[in-house]
Amino acid sequence: MAELGQNPEEVRDLANLFDAKAGDLESVVSAINSKLGGTTWTGPDRTRFETSTWSTIQTNLNTIANTLREAGTSARNNATEQESASA
Repeated sequence: MAELGQNPEEVRDLANLFDAKAGDLESVVSAINSKLGGTTWTGPDRTRFETSTWSTIQTNLNTIANTLREAGTSARNNATEQESASA
């Protein structure tokens, strides 16, 4: 039977990756908002894009970023618990 458990260092590395990728998603949102804000695009198509399409995409990306951060926190807590249990 396979041994169950974890390597806390590997789990912390995973948590750091979650945080980094959450930051990447936040950077994407920021870059698009900045570019969109700097355009001369006006009219109902822009309004529709901002209030429907982009709003939905932005919300989803922010939700994913938050979920990744929460997963990172959980992974760090699990690594700490593993170390405490092994001590």
